[in-house]
Amino acid sequence: MDAYKKISTLFVALLAAASMSAQTEKTEITLGTWSPWDAATATVNGNTLTMSAAWAGTGNWLANGTECADWSDGDYLELDVSNCTGNFNAAIQYNDRKTFDDKGNPTVVKELTTTGTLSDGDKVCYIKLNENYSDKVVNIWLQSTTATASVTVDKAYLVSEEEYQAYLAEKSKGEQVAWEGSSNFGTSWDGSLAVQISAGKFASTKSGATFTFYYDCNSDADYSQIGICDGSWNTLSSAKDADPQWGTINVGGTTSYTTTLSDDDIKTIQSGGMVIKGYNATLTKVTFTNPTTDGINSVQTTKKVNEGATFNLAGQRVGKTFRGMVIRNGKKYIQK
Repeated sequence: MDAYKKISTLFVALLAAASMSAQTEKTEITLGTWSPWDAATATVNGNTLTMSAAWAGTGNWLANGTECADWSDGDYLELDVSNCTGNFNAAIQYNDRKTFDDKGNPTVVKELTTTGTLSDGDKVCYIKLNENYSDKVVNIWLQSTTATASVTVDKAYLVSEEEYQAYLAEKSKGEQVAWEGSSNFGTSWDGSLAVQISAGKFASTKSGATFTFYYDCNSDADYSQIGICDGSWNTLSSAKDADPQWGTINVGGTTSYTTTLSDDDIKTIQSGGMVIKGYNATLTKVTFTNPTTDGINSVQTTKKVNEGATFNLAGQRVGKTFRGMVIRNGKKYIQK
């Protein structure tokens, strides 16, 4: 009996080790048909969505009669996109298992919504799934936050926390471009000329990151300035050399400005984005570079990512709908 217990314990340990190191594949899912909220401001051509006004949007209804879409096998929705111009908000909406219309069909409970963003030039959008209701997905939508915007949604996947963290880790290496273009601020502090960068561009920003703003100073005024704000136009006070009253930074005679931001300011732009305003300068690029980390931190991060994940006896990650013997945090359970 003791020998049997030892063999059984060893078997479970080996399976647990395999499950922790298993590389799960993305699960491709099929979305429904996109429909404009208002045909006057949004058009749909297959999977290409075009908006002609800010706050125009399109939805993709996923509930089929009384049945919701079950996305519980993933931690995030990944949308692979192309030809993205302008900025979008993206969202997943859910049912709470107890709210229905008069025909018994599940309806959206807005309080459960999870969101993401898309910006000009983006190739991918990740939206965190509501882990408590990921088996009750009703609808997803994309909404323009700029006067004009267009995007083609090529594919959709359910991905694990590990896969998302791997994406962020790869994305965070080296100097990352948050925005690139040519925006002349003019000489009137006209807010309509400010550059707005969506929160999603800073998803991989880490504590201690260095931000660099590239620009050309115009020659037809006495001085040049820039101001760095959050998405609500509040000055990011931790920016180096910022005027204590106005939050502006004198940049005349230079071509770039580099600063670090406090952890609080980084969290602010990760949730609400960044606005750069200016005077007598043309902004051309905004980047950030994360500090390097040692191997010990990397190992600790990997361990945290795998905690709580559920795997079958073949070492494959499974979701809430899987029934049978599973391994979680190195222990064997029966998931009913």
